Amino acid sequence: MHKHRELTNEQFENMGFLVLITVLAMLCRFLLFPFESGDYHQFLQGWYAALKDNGGFAAVGMNIGDYMPTYLYLLAGFTYFPVSGLVAIKLVSSLADIALAYYVMKTVRLKFEDPLYGVMAYAVALFLPSVVLNSAVWGQCDAIFTAALVACVYYFMVDKEYQAVAAYAIAFIFKLQAVFLAPFLLLLLIKRRVKISTFLIIPFVYLLAVLPAMFLGRSMKELLTVYFSQAGQYKMIAMFLPNLYTWLPEDTPEYISAAAVMFAGALTVTALFYLYKKKFVFTDELFVTMALFFALFLPFILPHMHERYFYLADILAVIFAFYFPKMLYVPVVTVLSSTYAVCHNLFNTDFFSVQLLAVIMLFILIQVARHAVRLIDLQSGQVPG
Repeated sequence: MHKHRELTNEQFENMGFLVLITVLAMLCRFLLFPFESGDYHQFLQGWYAALKDNGGFAAVGMNIGDYMPTYLYLLAGFTYFPVSGLVAIKLVSSLADIALAYYVMKTVRLKFEDPLYGVMAYAVALFLPSVVLNSAVWGQCDAIFTAALVACVYYFMVDKEYQAVAAYAIAFIFKLQAVFLAPFLLLLLIKRRVKISTFLIIPFVYLLAVLPAMFLGRSMKELLTVYFSQAGQYKMIAMFLPNLYTWLPEDTPEYISAAAVMFAGALTVTALFYLYKKKFVFTDELFVTMALFFALFLPFILPHMHERYFYLADILAVIFAFYFPKMLYVPVVTVLSSTYAVCHNLFNTDFFSVQLLAVIMLFILIQVARHAVRLIDLQSGQVPG
């Protein structure tokens, strides 16, 4: 009886801390809401105004913005409340931060019997600089698709492949950047950890997501080609993300960009083939490491990457640190690099060479790759424990 009371008290204390840290995180964000980014003035403000002026949900049938209509559904819901567009846009993203932190907590809890570690992970995720800046300052919605991708990894770790693929599908109907984790899913497929038929969930969820906008008047052709339209929108080969292309000039010819995409594809196929030939069993540690590797790898080798595209890697690196505390430098460097890139966009921060930062991120990528290989070799006895 006494033991049960102690457990209940511990749960109550943890819940109290979660509520307190959530309230503090939201208050912190509310204080930052007045900041108006360039993206808000150039895109988001106009999108929200168009939704509000044309009947809220009724307006999602219009060709507003270049995002999937799923994001517009969320914004349209807030047009019925007495809040400004700036607050509504940032509130959507800030609420998604909570969902993101929740799945970070659940993933970390798989590692530890003591729930305290999960609670700590929740707090870290909510106050991560790149997370706070993304939602409360920039007004971006990367927390939505990233929360779904972390949920995807979590559900694979607990052997729930349908929920995992459904979570991936939800990420995909919000942002094309969900493809950063696509090689991870492909690896699970070729390793027979997920059935190919399960991936039918993705087009099914996509169709469900666009149907409301179609019924309200938007062209199905437009809805099915949103991501193709986005792909050719930005011409700069590197948009201050510290990756492989930061050494190239802004006016790099398009044929070099096309070659860079082919190069990235070849590297990804090579990595997948190497992992396919290796004999190993997916453990929780390997799930976390592989997911982080691809979240770093794809943005690093692809051209036309935006400043915030290491956002997913930031979150997975936090989880990685709880699984491998001796590699704490991985999230520290990744988050600092990502935050610096974001601050460059928001505040014109420019005191460190992005080329040098790219070299540092390459080092982090190599370290994570080596760690993954070591985990695999440990299973086969090729590396002493």
